[in-house]
Amino acid sequence: LHGVAVDNEGIDCNQLASLDDCRLAYVTPSHQYPTGVVMSLARRLELLAWAERNGGWIVEDDYDGEYRYSGAPLAPLAALDRHGRVLYVGTFGKVAFPALRLGYLVLPPALVQAFSQRRAVDVRHSEVSTQAVMAEFMAAGHFQRHIRRMRRAALSRRNTLLAGWPQAIAGIGSLPGVAAGLHLTVAVDSPRREQELVEQAASVDVEINPLSSYWLPDSSTPLGQRAGLVLGFAAVPEQAIRAALGRLEKVWRR
Repeated sequence: LHGVAVDNEGIDCNQLASLDDCRLAYVTPSHQYPTGVVMSLARRLELLAWAERNGGWIVEDDYDGEYRYSGAPLAPLAALDRHGRVLYVGTFGKVAFPALRLGYLVLPPALVQAFSQRRAVDVRHSEVSTQAVMAEFMAAGHFQRHIRRMRRAALSRRNTLLAGWPQAIAGIGSLPGVAAGLHLTVAVDSPRREQELVEQAASVDVEINPLSSYWLPDSSTPLGQRAGLVLGFAAVPEQAIRAALGRLEKVWRR
């Protein structure tokens, strides 16, 4: 298992190509966690070319694909794939509810039989009734309307977070734009300052994850450049977001 760097356009395909023993890439083009990067069209085409050239496979996890707030969504890798190299996976957990435990897998035609046979062995008793209800829900047009409602709710919470974010706090970088997803990541100038900010937030009951905890141990990025704050906003009502930001403002300015 190899970690591959992500820049502001997505996975580093040059680094991927340098891994001679790698023939499968797992990616989240719609919204990479925790960086928040949306893979560019050029990088998507480059990744597909890598798969074709090397006889490789791409597992495309449509992570946060439903939550895009500005601009036209880019075509999934699976839609751009002309050589049957992409396995497209997703779940209904973030647009319905996690307890639904229902996902999907869209395969290249050449893989359908092999996967069906394996599934018959590994999953003897699937929840057919849940699948039938979801299929009817989608066929009736309710699913798309539900996604639009969920997107509007997430957009409102995102806007509340961006509008009320404490400004000019020592050590915290500029707030990024959040074009997609259910979280944001903001840079911090040092690991020590990152730890201080996270601990201060916890002292006023605000949960913030340190970006430094997401890096692989063998990353080439210097330790001093790994600091940041990762904040989710999906499950927090606007009023609670405003209250939490007020507490952060006070504790971070002490």
